[in-house]
Amino acid sequence: MKKSFDRTFLHQLMGLSSKMLLILLVFASATSSAQVSATAVELQQQNLETAFMRAFSDPAEFRNTEVFQLLGYSSDEISEIGKITPRPASITVHAEPNGQIDGFKNIRVVCTKVLYYNLTIDRVTFEFPDCRLCLAELSQGRLRFLDSGQIKLRTEVSSADITRVFNLVARARKLSRLKIKLDKDRATIRGRVQRGLLVVEFNLTGDAELVNPGIVDFRFDRLVMNGIAMPRNAVSGISKQINPVFDANKTWLNLNIASINIRRGFVETIATIERRKG
Repeated sequence: MKKSFDRTFLHQLMGLSSKMLLILLVFASATSSAQVSATAVELQQQNLETAFMRAFSDPAEFRNTEVFQLLGYSSDEISEIGKITPRPASITVHAEPNGQIDGFKNIRVVCTKVLYYNLTIDRVTFEFPDCRLCLAELSQGRLRFLDSGQIKLRTEVSSADITRVFNLVARARKLSRLKIKLDKDRATIRGRVQRGLLVVEFNLTGDAELVNPGIVDFRFDRLVMNGIAMPRNAVSGISKQINPVFDANKTWLNLNIASINIRRGFVETIATIERRKG
């Protein structure tokens, strides 16, 4: 009787051990798969950051992404790409897969200290919605788009950098000693302007105005010259010397500005680079 009990208990114990072993194997397999998956995600993240940094830092690499070719730009236009190569100080990439092996619902690239012609932009966020990348190139740390229909942009330009750009064109517009202060929905521009043989100090206050998707003006509501408030016609005269503060038509990009807002210390712009028309 005791031997029978021992054998039964032994069989039960062996059965339990087998089940425990099976559970452990399944758990180990799942853990291993999760680790492999996590490693793959980390590797892709590293490759994306390397690829975007390389492309955004070198005009040839930027051109070879083929994103502008996909957007319908001509070879002559793309040859100008060096002028808009971002050359950021740093980047952060956030990728959202769409279920396809090479597809993404969105790729967001946050850049700091981006160069745009003569302007330094404190922070630029690029978004590439519904895009596909060449995985073979990506594994080598290079960026090449297989499909892309639009680039979304969000820029933040500081008052100091805006002043530098103003100073580049100030002499031609007979302006000097420009200073810009940015508060919420309010900007103040101070400086000197030549009026005939005289040079007078001026103080302008107002807000940014989106004239159309490609042109931004500074809309004035008050002008003080040598301490005296000026009438509307004088405001209009200074306005013509300063505006437009931005004209996308002077670039080869099909850039559409959705909104521009003055924040404390910087100007925020939301825009898109669309497919080339025609």
